[in-house]
Amino acid sequence: MLPGFLENRKYYLIPERRKRPAARRKPSYRPISLLPTIGKVLEKLMTQRLTYHLESTNSLNDRQHGFREGKSVDTAINELLRKIKTRRDGKHVLVLSIDIKGAFDNLQHRAILKSLDASACPSNINRLFHSLLQNRKVTLLTPQGRATKDQKQGCPQGSCSGPALWNLVANEILNQVWPNNVHIQAFADDFVLVIEADTNKSLVEDTQSAITQFSSWCSANELAISTEKTNYMLFSKMVRSPKITWNGYKINRIKSFKYLGIHVDDRLNWLEHINKQREKAIKMQQNLKRIAGSNWGISQIHRWTLYKTVIERMLAHGSSAWCLNPTFKMKRKLSSI
Repeated sequence: MLPGFLENRKYYLIPERRKRPAARRKPSYRPISLLPTIGKVLEKLMTQRLTYHLESTNSLNDRQHGFREGKSVDTAINELLRKIKTRRDGKHVLVLSIDIKGAFDNLQHRAILKSLDASACPSNINRLFHSLLQNRKVTLLTPQGRATKDQKQGCPQGSCSGPALWNLVANEILNQVWPNNVHIQAFADDFVLVIEADTNKSLVEDTQSAITQFSSWCSANELAISTEKTNYMLFSKMVRSPKITWNGYKINRIKSFKYLGIHVDDRLNWLEHINKQREKAIKMQQNLKRIAGSNWGISQIHRWTLYKTVIERMLAHGSSAWCLNPTFKMKRKLSSI
């Protein structure tokens, strides 16, 4: 049993920046949790032991690319593209991007403990996590004073164990038996399904079947899907869009979607991604000019360092996938930045 002061944490609410005008009218906050230093050190050690156990026993599915050594955005996007390219030859391919509402915040502690028990984790680490989760309390400072509450769900922002515990629970859906024409992969809580079929009818049926399977896992773990942010992209010469629904709500077809910071379009020509990144780079360069001139502001060496570490790194993000075989048009766009 852990001492109580190690299990208690303070919450601070950070206002979230909303891009859409309609969304800005509704205040939204991201809770950041702060643990006592010794508690954070202990949680870090526990997480390292859990991660070592999961990786050394190959307990985690290879299709989980988030928060894992040897896995990255590059491995995730390259696997997705490989599945699309190999499956679309003469067939219809549908890519379903799934958004789970507040996945980390709404993850139930009982789901975590159930997955821990099933993972054959060493008993001492298992008991420590049970103690940590079953007796966790959060404190929020309000104008009326301190408000303390038992925490029964969520991997708080700022916790060391959150990513590892999420991967443990998400491993269940990745390990389920899926049809041969359905591919599932994840980067933390960003899930993507790739479904191939010979006809429009079978594509719709297989997609709906996959949605039912994924939805059952979500319901069992009390997770909800945001149907507004869940979309699909079609790689096909099909004129009419397949009618895909999730619990009665229509899932919209899109021409491109942003996956892990990379804009993937239904032609895989990457021009939209380059245009978006070019716009961001220009804005960053303009901001850089505001803090430095030819004879004032930060030095040229510091300007160059900022360019290399911020702007150039942003432009190169995921380039192992989208810049593998650059066309003349892509080269011209990139050289204009």
